[in-house]
Amino acid sequence: MSSKAEKKQRSSGQGSVQANQSGPAEQAAVATQEQGNALAVSEREPQAELSKEEPEPRLEGPQTQSEESVEPEADVKPLFLSRAVLTGLVDAVWTQEHDAVLQHFAQDPKESILTIFIDPCFGLKLELGMPVQTQKQLVYFIRQVPVPITPENFEATVQFGTVRGPYIPALLRLLSGVFAPQIFANTAWPESIRNHFASHLHRFLACLTDTRYKLEGHTVLYIPAEAMNMKPEVVVKDKELVQRLETSMIHWTRQIKEVLSAQETVETGENLGPLEEIEFWRNRCMDLSGISKQLVKKGVKHIQSILHLAKSSYLAPFVKLAQQIQDGSRQAQSNLTFLSILKEPYQELAFMKPKDISSKLPKLISLIRIIWVNSPHYNTRERLTSLFRKMSNEIIRLCCHAISLDRIFEGYVSSSKADLQGCIFCCHAWKDHYLQAVQMHTEFSSRGWVLDQTSIFAQVDAFVQRCKDLIEVCDCQYHFARWEDGKQGPLPCFFGAQGPQITRNLLEIEDIFHKNLQMLRVARGGILDVKNTSWHEDYNKFRAGMKDLEVMTQNLITSAFELVRDVEHGVLLLDTFHRLAAREAIKRTYDKKAVDLYMLFNSELSLVNRERNKKWPYLEPYMAQYSGQARWVHILRRRVNRVMTCLAGAHFLPHIGTGEESVHTYQQMVQAIDELIRKTFQEWTSTLDKDCIRRLDTPLLRISQEKAGMLDVNFDKYGSQLAPSLYAPLLHLTPIFWLLSSFFSLFLILRYVCDQRFTFFSVSPHPPPCYQHFNFTTYLKKKNQNVGQVQWLTPVIPALWEADRGGHLSPGVPDQPGQHDKTQSLQKNPTKISQAWWQKPTVSATWEGEVRGHLNLGGRR
Repeated sequence: MSSKAEKKQRSSGQGSVQANQSGPAEQAAVATQEQGNALAVSEREPQAELSKEEPEPRLEGPQTQSEESVEPEADVKPLFLSRAVLTGLVDAVWTQEHDAVLQHFAQDPKESILTIFIDPCFGLKLELGMPVQTQKQLVYFIRQVPVPITPENFEATVQFGTVRGPYIPALLRLLSGVFAPQIFANTAWPESIRNHFASHLHRFLACLTDTRYKLEGHTVLYIPAEAMNMKPEVVVKDKELVQRLETSMIHWTRQIKEVLSAQETVETGENLGPLEEIEFWRNRCMDLSGISKQLVKKGVKHIQSILHLAKSSYLAPFVKLAQQIQDGSRQAQSNLTFLSILKEPYQELAFMKPKDISSKLPKLISLIRIIWVNSPHYNTRERLTSLFRKMSNEIIRLCCHAISLDRIFEGYVSSSKADLQGCIFCCHAWKDHYLQAVQMHTEFSSRGWVLDQTSIFAQVDAFVQRCKDLIEVCDCQYHFARWEDGKQGPLPCFFGAQGPQITRNLLEIEDIFHKNLQMLRVARGGILDVKNTSWHEDYNKFRAGMKDLEVMTQNLITSAFELVRDVEHGVLLLDTFHRLAAREAIKRTYDKKAVDLYMLFNSELSLVNRERNKKWPYLEPYMAQYSGQARWVHILRRRVNRVMTCLAGAHFLPHIGTGEESVHTYQQMVQAIDELIRKTFQEWTSTLDKDCIRRLDTPLLRISQEKAGMLDVNFDKYGSQLAPSLYAPLLHLTPIFWLLSSFFSLFLILRYVCDQRFTFFSVSPHPPPCYQHFNFTTYLKKKNQNVGQVQWLTPVIPALWEADRGGHLSPGVPDQPGQHDKTQSLQKNPTKISQAWWQKPTVSATWEGEVRGHLNLGGRR
């Protein structure tokens, strides 16, 4: 085939018989199936990758029978290998498996095709059919007659060849470079068969040429070469040839109409963006300009002249479309020039996050208005609406890239919600900027804004709703599964008898939620696609499951509050279920339990108020009347203050009317308690003598004037009543308590001193005569008296004697005139007295019982 002599030889004798047997149509079909054949060998530029050792490629055709004598059937392998032209075949490893496949193809008449190729992973491969994966080159053997292949019938039975590169371009090269010239130049066929076959071959080549260049985005007109060397006057006389040329012009007309209508396709595209619009007009400009150049080619003009002489009815529509191509080329060039100003700003958007896009939108809208006002061809309502719609598509695409569905369904609630809210903000900002531009254009421009706003933002609104649906999914993960940002929060701890059961119910709710979430995640491939209507059905099922979980949670909250008896417990439960209160259905139950909590507080206030209103409150026997009553009221206030402090610290409690009423009742009660304390203090102060402060300056002991070495008691009944009332309330006050407590202890010591031998009392300003004079020296010398320790008197006694040695018995009180004169006899031997007291730091054990029986510190008998 590589020489003209071979072509002439094949055009006669056995070659013509074989061509008739196989049929040109069958050859073309086979070539289409194999995506090309050995045309690569017939190309003018030799293939550089073929090694010198490889044989020259051969195409189908009969071969002379001058080869060696017939070999056994097993020797068909050399026949196949000698005709296989494949790069790398010499170095490939041939195995027994390859022999088995080749032998099976040769002996089984049912197998119609064998392909040999080198796989990049598995090496040399033989397959009974076409390879599944695309290969750079392959060798094919086609059985034309269903008989076993032998050395005798190999040439007559097998058609073979090599295909390199893409299949469709290789097939086009083979048909246009090898088959078509031979067929059109063949005059040995009958005229009817030749005309019929040539007509179908022209149609096939026209479709193949169109398909081959459409893959690259171009439009190429197929020009038949059959009449290129003939004069128009001669061609007009051949009616069959004129019909074939008309068929080619009809195909040209169809191609030009498709190019002109392609603009409508891109304008109605719902998923295209502005950059795709710019690329479309660039390709369109190149396509139209390329068609314009083809229309002035010699072959097209020659066919036009032939059809003009033949007065073909197909010429006028073609000429009209050709003029439209010229006009369309100029328009495409103008539109590309104006749209190019949008390329750089839109390329910047591709690297921005949705929350940062808002600042770039006013500039983009202004550029689109510039195109609208200045472009002579792109200023139509349809095109501008389409451009704004593509801008919406671009914003949606950028937002989709910023959203990670995997992170959403894996529990990254906080970060995913931030991304979704950023996308919603971006979409709203786009719509707001557009409306502002509409307002400004309407106010300052003479041309009205006539664009279709509904179609521009239809998908944007749908996408915003989809983002809100995903935010609801994130909220459900936070509410029902404790997911926060990739981690689950700690499981709440419920105490009490029902605590374990409540925990189990809560875990059951979480398990049900995860099952519903997994069902929704299966459909995640179409979640962000606003045209995917199946999402609505899946999401509605998910929402129905969430409503069931809300009912279960409401029942759980109700059962948890059944055993609540105090405010502190209720506050803890409300804090635990606070995260669920954001859901409307659960919030109603939550608010109801908050009302019940405030009702418990009101009950506590009622109990305290009832206790406060008692006429005679219960006091401990050791409490004085007024100080005990004040302490009792103070305890009541602490009781309500503790509860109120707990409620005040519960920031999660809802603001409801019952709570405000409870706080108001608490404030009124506190005011009433404070008023009662003030009233009690006033009553106590009213019972005091006007000279009570002066009485504190009076020494409690005095030197007997009647008997030397004796002490007399120097206090009255008023002092004994005053001391207990001072003692009790000062237990919770300032450090002056310790001074007054020492004073009262001194008062008790004096009573003990005066009534050591027998029982004591009734406090009287005039004790019996036998107790008015007491000799300390005589008392200290009694060694055999049974005594008991009173430890709480020990720290007071040294203070008493130290104070006495200092000249007075009341610390902090200025000395009175004549005071030192009265205590001179006591200072004569202070050391002995003090030592005697430390040597005997005990008192009678029976004294404590006597005090319990006779000394009621301010209480009622």
